[in-house]
Amino acid sequence: MGKSGSQTVSRRALFSGRHGAPLRPPWTTQTSIQNACTGCGDCIAACPEAILFSGPANTPIVSFESGECTFCEACVQACKEPVFDIASQPWAIRADIADNCVMNIGISCRLCTDICEVEALVFDLSQRPVGKVSVNRNLCNGCGACVAACTFSAISIMEPLGD
Repeated sequence: MGKSGSQTVSRRALFSGRHGAPLRPPWTTQTSIQNACTGCGDCIAACPEAILFSGPANTPIVSFESGECTFCEACVQACKEPVFDIASQPWAIRADIADNCVMNIGISCRLCTDICEVEALVFDLSQRPVGKVSVNRNLCNGCGACVAACTFSAISIMEPLGD
């Protein structure tokens, strides 16, 4: 479990469903998927980043293991059903740095901060011995680029509880 009021969704748990509902594509909710998705797979096939996969009942789920969401809207354009709400925020998910980040044991690594285009991952050199990475939750857009970049699996995506 993550911090109060949120749930950590690890890479492995994403597909197993052990931590509640799986991560869904941007601009969708668990409710919109349940009510309108036919499981046709058009959004999955349309994703140029190949981060969408077939999940429960052939509905789309997100995995950031090999890439990030660029918010290109290809999934939205491919869907013929009222699953996506482009007028809403893409999603409320945010990155979370786990205790197994190698910087916590004195190994300098900045892969996640280097890849974050919105500069939501903040490198603090005042923390000893080699610094510390933290997430500015106001800047993080949940794109998942840092998850794919972290070779130590120390970054997961946090999703608020509920829909």
